[in-house]
Amino acid sequence: MKRGKFTAFAALLASVMVAGLLLSACAIRSDNLEELVSSVRDMGAPKAAAARGINADMSAEEMMEVGFYNYYAAPYVVSENYSTNTTTPPGSDAAFNQQYIDGYKIRKGVYSESDPLASQAYHLVISAGAMGSSRRIEEAIVDGGKINYRTISGSKLEFNDDTGMLKVADGSAFEYKDYGTDLEKYNTEVCNDPTKVFTYNIYDTASNALAEGCVFEATDPVFDGEKGVYTFSVTFDNEVVTRDYIQLLELNLAKQGGGDVTYQSLKMDFEMWQDGHIKSISILEKYNFRMFLSLDNIYDADVYFAYDEQDCGYIMAEYANAFETNKAIERNNELYDYTAENADRKVMSIGEIAGVVVGVLAVCAVAIIIAAVVIKKKNKEQAVKREAEECALSEKELFGDGDNNKGDGKSE
Repeated sequence: MKRGKFTAFAALLASVMVAGLLLSACAIRSDNLEELVSSVRDMGAPKAAAARGINADMSAEEMMEVGFYNYYAAPYVVSENYSTNTTTPPGSDAAFNQQYIDGYKIRKGVYSESDPLASQAYHLVISAGAMGSSRRIEEAIVDGGKINYRTISGSKLEFNDDTGMLKVADGSAFEYKDYGTDLEKYNTEVCNDPTKVFTYNIYDTASNALAEGCVFEATDPVFDGEKGVYTFSVTFDNEVVTRDYIQLLELNLAKQGGGDVTYQSLKMDFEMWQDGHIKSISILEKYNFRMFLSLDNIYDADVYFAYDEQDCGYIMAEYANAFETNKAIERNNELYDYTAENADRKVMSIGEIAGVVVGVLAVCAVAIIIAAVVIKKKNKEQAVKREAEECALSEKELFGDGDNNKGDGKSE
């Protein structure tokens, strides 16, 4: 490769990485977004009675098992998810890509292990990021024992840097797919089961118990009498909880040319109402994968639960035909406009920008060093060549170039 081409390649590589990292790093949404848009986060204790209760003598594992049992036994439940998915080069704090993955699940009807599609359900997933290729909205509806799906992505969506939210542009068309009764095919292709609380192998709905060996360690529950809430933290065993989940990650990454997932850790912080309902779960997930190069991924989510349909703002009847009424899309677009007007703008400080630049330079160092070594070698070779040419020219001028330059022996 010629020097000019290699230098241009190195500069292009560095500039693309710098631009990508700065672009994603600057898209930091306001801290108060969840407070602005959630209708569930600050709700009080459920009015509906829990199927099973808890008490102060229980361990974290026992309380967690009851909480999941009550989730699936509830005649109605909605969960809101607000999360950040950050990808970084190993050992760096500089974000290579950052996505905001939000949405909610609604289920009306007690979950049935023998027929998961027997209950009505709705699922919305919004994947937003500064990079246009990472923007996507997905919806799934379970009604009448069948599951339907639609999605919209790319230029059909508007992105707000301040809030990290998406808005569907007027007149944009969705892509539809009817999965009928084939939930397994849906989960393989879409990778997000609308009938389950999440995809980790933690709670076995067949046995109504925690998966054996899923807990690595847990803290003792602490009760807050003023709030009426128990809190505890659980770290899970990677091999147990990711048995099915890691396959879904591989499937998703394969669609973008990636793979080789190595799971690192999964931790959850629980809040449980004293009656046994789950109030919230904060999730921190870490894994490594390959996408042209080795990358680390951190998924940080807050999930809020509610069990009283009329009070939480998610009426299942309004979502059963959401593909025709666009109920969720209109609600999202209204929240997009509202947060754009009310969210505090978060601007990166000089120090934060400097920190990102340091991280970017670390990522680009290999390419720059390789370029510098090659350029130095080329320069050295060319310098030696020029020196040889200059010496030959000096000899020619001093001694002549053959018979045509034979003189009388006089010097000049």
